[in-house]
Order: sequence, then C-alpha cells, then structure tokens
Amino acid sequence: MSNDIIRTVGTILKREKLASVVHETKSKALILESLQPFPGYHGTTIPDKLEPEALFVVTRVKYHDEQIIRSTQKIKRICKINFDAVPGTLFIENKPVNIIRFKDLSYDMAGEIINYFIDEGIEFKKSRRISPYESKIYIRKFFNLKKVDDGIYEDLNMNEFFYLMVDGYPKWEVFEEITKNIKYNVHDMVFDAAQLSVYDTSGLIDFVRIYDQDRHVERLAKIRKYYEKAYSKLK
Repeated sequence: MSNDIIRTVGTILKREKLASVVHETKSKALILESLQPFPGYHGTTIPDKLEPEALFVVTRVKYHDEQIIRSTQKIKRICKINFDAVPGTLFIENKPVNIIRFKDLSYDMAGEIINYFIDEGIEFKKSRRISPYESKIYIRKFFNLKKVDDGIYEDLNMNEFFYLMVDGYPKWEVFEEITKNIKYNVHDMVFDAAQLSVYDTSGLIDFVRIYDQDRHVERLAKIRKYYEKAYSKLK
C-alpha cells in the first residue's frame, strides 16, 4: 500500500456509555445507542442531535463479518434509505455480544432497515431495557486514510478523525491511563482517543485515533510524541 494513502480493513477499539434506545424505532430488536459518543471530548463543541450518532443492534448469534457485509451491500442496492452498517462486538453484563453498528440512520427508519437484514437471514436479540453502563466496543470496518505529516493521517471519509501511527497496542486500561496523563500535558486541546489496528502486507499497523472537530493538525505531532514516549516505557 502507498505510504501516503492507506486503504484497508481494521478494528477500532473504544469505550462508550450505552443504554437501550428510548426513541421509537418500529423494531422489536435490542438496540443500544451511545449516550456520549466521544467521551474524552467532554461535549465542548458537539451539538445536541435529534438523531443518533450511532445505533448498535445486537444479533442473536455470531455471524461472519462477510455475511454482514454482503447483506449490507445487497440491502443498499435495493433500498433507497441511506445508511452505513458494519459488524462489531460489545459487552452486556460483562459478556461479549455481536452487533451491527449503524450510522447515518434515523430512529424512525431503523425498524425498516433491520427488517431488511432479517429478510437476509440475520436474527436479532429481543428488545429489553438496559440502563446506562460503559462498554468497550470493537468495530470492524474499511479505512481510507491520507498522510498529512510524519506518522499522522486524516480520515478521508470523516474529517474530524486523525490517526497517529504508534509502535504498540497496550491493553485498553493502560491506554486509558496513558491518554489521561497526556491530556494533563496538552492543556490547549481537548480530544477523544481510541485504538486502531489495520492490516497491511507485513501484518498489523497500530494507530491512536483522535477525534478533534477543530482539526488542530499542528498539535497532533505533539500528542503523537507523548504516546510514543509512553509506549516505549512499556517495552
């Protein structure tokens, strides 16, 4: 793959506060939504939204990613509703469950799209009330990244996201502690961070994903150096 452009599949790991959807979705499936999509950002400039940032619909069993992706492709061809769907995993009562993560999908259209997936043989867990809780979330999807500086890439599909290439992939709890410490040292920038690994011909490349609506590109190099320094101490 090109050094300046990375187009490949990978997995995002993040932690969010989730709860069962309270809006009408016209579906009997178990649907969760994020109560705070980018928790590290503290909601400073994220406007209140009438529609969800993302919906997580829990499948009854584990389906191969390829089945979810092929079903999504077919539904997009026959359905006029615009949406994005990718496979993933999260935790309910400390147990892993498999999901389809939807974006760009309104509450009132969710039921119709879910029915298309049911027609494709995808079964979902039944709806029930789940009080707010925090969960790690794994999302598996395609990434389209462009290099903007040494070791720094921007997302060509979502321009609020930047990816800092790092050497290492610590456990999530360690990553959270490192991120907290870095924020104490970068006082002029508020950001949310997640972990990403993508495939290339040599194996896996690791990144820290930074959510920053204000696009402080000039400060990302500073943040990357902090992560690199912290990661080097783990070896």
